[in-house]
Amino acid sequence: MEQVQEQVGEQVRVCRVCGHLNPSIDSTRCVSCWSFLAGADLVPRAQVQRRSRIPSLHIWRRRYQYSLLAAVLALILWRVVVFLDPVPLVFAPSGATTSAGPATSPNAWAQSGNDFRNTGYTPAEAPFPEKVRWTFSSTNGLATSPVVVDGRVYLTTEDKRTLALDVRSGEMLWEYHSGWPSSSTPAVTGDLVISAVRPGIVVALDRITGEVKWENHTGSPILSSPVVADGTVYIGSADSNVHALDVATGETRWTFPTGAWVTDRPAYVDGTVAVASLSKELYIVGDRSARQQFFYDTGRGRQISGSPIFQGDYVYFGTQDGSVWALDRHAKSYPLERGILFWRVNLYIWGVLPPPVQNGTVWTNRVVGGMSVGIAVAPDMLYAGGLDGTVSAVDAESGEKIWGSDVGSHVTSTPTVAGNTVMVGTEDGRVVGLNRASGEIIWEFQTSGKVTASPVVAENTLFVASRDGRLYAVEAR
Repeated sequence: MEQVQEQVGEQVRVCRVCGHLNPSIDSTRCVSCWSFLAGADLVPRAQVQRRSRIPSLHIWRRRYQYSLLAAVLALILWRVVVFLDPVPLVFAPSGATTSAGPATSPNAWAQSGNDFRNTGYTPAEAPFPEKVRWTFSSTNGLATSPVVVDGRVYLTTEDKRTLALDVRSGEMLWEYHSGWPSSSTPAVTGDLVISAVRPGIVVALDRITGEVKWENHTGSPILSSPVVADGTVYIGSADSNVHALDVATGETRWTFPTGAWVTDRPAYVDGTVAVASLSKELYIVGDRSARQQFFYDTGRGRQISGSPIFQGDYVYFGTQDGSVWALDRHAKSYPLERGILFWRVNLYIWGVLPPPVQNGTVWTNRVVGGMSVGIAVAPDMLYAGGLDGTVSAVDAESGEKIWGSDVGSHVTSTPTVAGNTVMVGTEDGRVVGLNRASGEIIWEFQTSGKVTASPVVAENTLFVASRDGRLYAVEAR
């Protein structure tokens, strides 16, 4: 009897976190969850044992409150990281030492795609090709477009050279023997010509003398053309990275992994870089942090063709099935997004949910019969060329196809838009000029080889690089 009375009168402490019983003395932490017992009330054991049969609702309520608070804080932190892109100073990549960009004169074409947004557009009107002013011949076919700045034409060749030519006469002003062929169009910024060769070397040359200023060895093959913006050279590589190099020094500022080869040039606007990889994925990366802000997967059988393009609030690109896409360039990827989309797609296949729309999608439309090259973007229209010989114009805001024209051969170059003319290269060696508003073919220029390099318009001249090994400088009479 005395033992029973002793047990009834025994005082214990109840952990406020997990509800476990603890001795009234000689213990500062709970024996179950190791929480501090400071402030725990002394309660008769018998009373606690009767209460323990009923769940401690206030304990679970507190746990849920803590969990909800943690989730809210995590969401706030994610939004701060993605939208404001803060970078602790110790972890931030090095900033560019200059703000150098490409030449922007209407008479210049300073890099592949003309500007760092990759539009392939110039307001300068294309000349009607009536007279070949000069040609420059190489021992191998020409696969890349030239660039034109301040009376000089800069060109990389398959016979392992980077060249400077006089824009009026075609006379060679200097040549640099790299020792390796190139698949990259150069970029001109300030007093530098920046080019890349296939083994993975990016080189900066003095654009007046051809003297080497710096080199950067990425360690992997390069097929991408360099893009210059705000003091940085952006270029893709076979090491499945996009590399950001300082324009002035050639030093690597940062690299970003894309999961697959990057064979086409990146695009840049407002401190963000868009890059497409061969794994059907598009990334938007913050330049200040080298961190992913947005990710988009085009899906099986929809490998991205050519380079992404920034225009206004959108990023545009084409895919090999002949579709063009518009995404919200301000969209942000959120945690677990890919996993949620995977299950939404499966539930759609099972008939449980309606078709899911991937975050950031504005519109998509199949406008040509297959596509192996990129697209061009004018202020109000997109232009795409197809393997079926079709060139199509698409409204940039709605995605509606406005017109389609048959040029009679596979389109093998990314279109160029010059004033009111859309130009494409073809497999049968022509450059075809179409009226930008109607799609009517207004002229053709014939070469002796396939044209895979985009035509370039600068200084009242049309420049055409052909697989026949010649660069043509063409003008109106």
